[in-house]
Amino acid sequence: MSLETSLELNNKLLTQHNALLEQLITALASGQTIQPQTVVNSLQEYRETVPETKTENTSAIPVKLDDLEFSDVIALACFYPDPQELSETMFQRAIDYREAEGDKRVVQIDALDSALQGVKRASHLNKPALLDLARNVLRFWDDLPTIADRRNFADRLLDAPADGRHEVKPKKGSNKDGKTEERTGPFYIKSVDGSAASELHTLHKLNAMLEKGHIEINRVEYLQLQEEFKRKDATNDNNIEEAGTDSQQDFAALRKQAEGLILQLAKGGYRAEAVAILEKQGAKKLSEVADENLADVIAQAEKALEG
Repeated sequence: MSLETSLELNNKLLTQHNALLEQLITALASGQTIQPQTVVNSLQEYRETVPETKTENTSAIPVKLDDLEFSDVIALACFYPDPQELSETMFQRAIDYREAEGDKRVVQIDALDSALQGVKRASHLNKPALLDLARNVLRFWDDLPTIADRRNFADRLLDAPADGRHEVKPKKGSNKDGKTEERTGPFYIKSVDGSAASELHTLHKLNAMLEKGHIEINRVEYLQLQEEFKRKDATNDNNIEEAGTDSQQDFAALRKQAEGLILQLAKGGYRAEAVAILEKQGAKKLSEVADENLADVIAQAEKALEG
């Protein structure tokens, strides 16, 4: 019952209560005989005005496995890798991990989440099947050092029958050392917002960038992005030639591109290279770099990302 409804009802009841008292006082003062039935009817009317109060169930709705999001299930698998009866407390722990920051982030959870997000079939699984898939990948975590290894193994698990997944194991390379065969470059990545794209030549750098949240793309998409960047640069150049008053806008675009590349270096584990590029311009941060030097910063950053 809302506050407004409660107040309205209280006022109504108070009015009826006062009317009933007034009748009693008038009857007593005039010496009239009060008929019992009149009092009973008045009381009955008063009672019927009061609605029955129903107790609302304010308890929280229990959380179930199917209520979890994709990343929640991955966190749940890492927290509880062995099959067991799951409780609401366990579900809540996985949900709370969404808000974790800094040192509270778990590298394994984020790495597994990043890997399985790239497995298309995984996104269509029901939550129990996704939990089982994640736990099976965790069983051989030490044998799956790269994000590509984890995705390939997940695909093999999904190819196997449900009752035969426990028999699937990571493939070993055919070389003498028995190591898993590594992919060879070049590799191509882009930032999450698509504002920057880079070509990498080592698997180590690729995995490092993927762990930081960048997205691997193919060569065709990489070249398309490069063409798009060139068109944007050409448009900026034309604007500068046509109107000197637009120069600040063009420099803002270059500064944004430079900022994206510097940030990509820093997040990708190349903070030292990013700092060195800025120091060459006599700056400690990008805002201290002169507009005319932004193109040089962009060129050096792209070269550093290429390795």
